[in-house]
Amino acid sequence: MKKIFIIAHNTYLEIIRDRILYALLVFAILLLGLSLALGQLSFSEQNRIAIDFGLVGIQFSSVILAIFVGSTLVSKEIEKQTILTILSRPIRRGEFLIGKFLGLVGVLLTILFGLSFILGLLMAFMGAAIEVQLFIAMLGIILEALTLLAVTMLLGVMIRPFLTVSCVLGVFLIGHWIPSLLFFANKSESTSFKLFADVISWLIPNLERFNWRANVIYTEAVNTNEILASTGYAIGWVVVLISVTNFIFRRKDFV
Repeated sequence: MKKIFIIAHNTYLEIIRDRILYALLVFAILLLGLSLALGQLSFSEQNRIAIDFGLVGIQFSSVILAIFVGSTLVSKEIEKQTILTILSRPIRRGEFLIGKFLGLVGVLLTILFGLSFILGLLMAFMGAAIEVQLFIAMLGIILEALTLLAVTMLLGVMIRPFLTVSCVLGVFLIGHWIPSLLFFANKSESTSFKLFADVISWLIPNLERFNWRANVIYTEAVNTNEILASTGYAIGWVVVLISVTNFIFRRKDFV
């Protein structure tokens, strides 16, 4: 456990010092500021537009961070051959992977909590009440980011970063389209189309299960069972994906 913590700590510090991260942070803050400006365009829906746009900005920031940084998390070590130095020590490959994963998770949580605080300040400035739905929506964004990060790490140990980014962006888009795909499949009389929809829903995580932004905007309560089921769903995907990544990574030749 100590070895995992050391790798996670070093990964966290390495990413935090990266200038790309600060560019992303500035971009996210500008999006939050833009949400306030857009809210001024509508007198009747000012708060709803600003909050929705702010949550979208936070979501995209977490997705970009998980995909673009996660795609090079392991491949960068392999290309520089620094992984040979690391693994020459009494460190298992699984410990290395989990440490890298947890390090980026720490960065994700740091950024998301910071952006959530800024959004909370904007909401207070607009006089909007901060309800429990906001925290639930943030939980959904975190669960989605963790799931995408696990997908990114799996693909990152098999293919190059550019292809990894392209594939995971496809997973992101399809993952939010799965409910619509299943809806049309149930309405369709084609057996092959229904089979295709079922296969897609099993192979790609349903990211719409983590989308609770509308509950914040319309102050609608989220069922506790739904929150627990979605959290378990995300944890299940992360465990399976990291396990498969570890299985592939253990058999990878770095020389």
